[in-house]
Amino acid sequence: AMLRLFDGDTADDVRVKLYRDHAAWCPYCQKVWLVLEEKRISYEIEKINMRCYGDKPKSYVERFGQLLPAADVCGRSIADSNSIIKALEEQFPET
Repeated sequence: AMLRLFDGDTADDVRVKLYRDHAAWCPYCQKVWLVLEEKRISYEIEKINMRCYGDKPKSYVERFGQLLPAADVCGRSIADSNSIIKALEEQFPET
């Protein structure tokens, strides 16, 4: 699924977009994914190639560089797993 909704949220309620690897092998992507699931934060996913599987889209590289994961959290673009988790904790402290 490319959209994960919790607690009656609709697609219009989603404030997080996670850019992660296609194969689900990236441990840093998994770390962010687990926080989203544990906190029950609704999110959208866009899958991006890891370097070993091909080039990343130019639009992704221009925004985030070559690193995975990356995320848009409440309109803020972030490209580091620890920084993403910190932003999630700040934006969604109640969950």
